[in-house]
Amino acid sequence: MWKDFVHIFVLSCKRATFLIEKRLHAPLSWLERQQLRMHLSLCKLCREYDKKAVFLDGIMKKTLSEEESHSHFPPDELREFKDKLKDKINKE
Repeated sequence: MWKDFVHIFVLSCKRATFLIEKRLHAPLSWLERQQLRMHLSLCKLCREYDKKAVFLDGIMKKTLSEEESHSHFPPDELREFKDKLKDKINKE
């Protein structure tokens, strides 16, 4: 019954994991932050997912920053690609 309450009034786990991933790349709206905070306070599995997502994102960013120094793409082109990707994420 508690699980049903969480999914109906707070967020589904699917939506929570989407917001966890989105938060790593773009700011969340006030409502999204509050909903995610509430969901994470109630859902142990999503809290664990959040920890793992943050950990993996940190590793990927570190690896990518090392690879960017060896990249064949100009820094301006990479920055433009990242900005377009962030805009696309923000629109969802």
